[in-house]
Amino acid sequence: MNTTKIIVTTLLGFIINAASAQNFSANLGYVSDYFYRGALKSEEAVQSSIGFDTEVGGFGLSASAFTNQSVDVGSDSYQLALGASKSFADDLVTAYGGLNHFEDIDGEALFEAAISLSANVLLSPTLNLYRSIDGKDLFTWEAGVNHKFDLDVVTLCVHGLYGETDLTSSLDSDYYVLGAKASKAISDSADLSIGADFVDSDLTDREWVFSTAVSINF
Repeated sequence: MNTTKIIVTTLLGFIINAASAQNFSANLGYVSDYFYRGALKSEEAVQSSIGFDTEVGGFGLSASAFTNQSVDVGSDSYQLALGASKSFADDLVTAYGGLNHFEDIDGEALFEAAISLSANVLLSPTLNLYRSIDGKDLFTWEAGVNHKFDLDVVTLCVHGLYGETDLTSSLDSDYYVLGAKASKAISDSADLSIGADFVDSDLTDREWVFSTAVSINF
């Protein structure tokens, strides 16, 4: 069994064995296009995810699994993540460290370490750093902001993100995303959301992406 298979098996086992955790979430949705770090992976697609988080010894532990299933044109993909977080300075700053595995079905896989810093201030700025640890020596960084507006009918979140990712050891790509998502509670544990994002990168033409999803917490 190679390293990638070992990592995938370990992450899946961790998620399954966490079934006793109290904070679970699940998501099922549709997107008009699926971009990953500025690269178009598929056109119309159905997406689903499941995750959990809990607290152990003052650290927040989380794990998640995500799939993108192309309706017609493009590649199916999945992503697994596992990590821990810690807040400092009366929750003003939160640091996260973890592992990511992203893979296109019948395509290449990427296994990387992730570090994230976020601040509980105006616009909630976040800095994400990713470094491959599977021998490819690839680096990605992202800087993002977001802000929520509690409207009478829906909660509106506007967000922006800029990033740069290594495609090879000598070639990289810049990308950015600007968008908004409106969500509304449809029960005590479920939300319905619709979103629109404007995506541009060195790899693709400018594109509008539309999405809708149902999210459940249990």
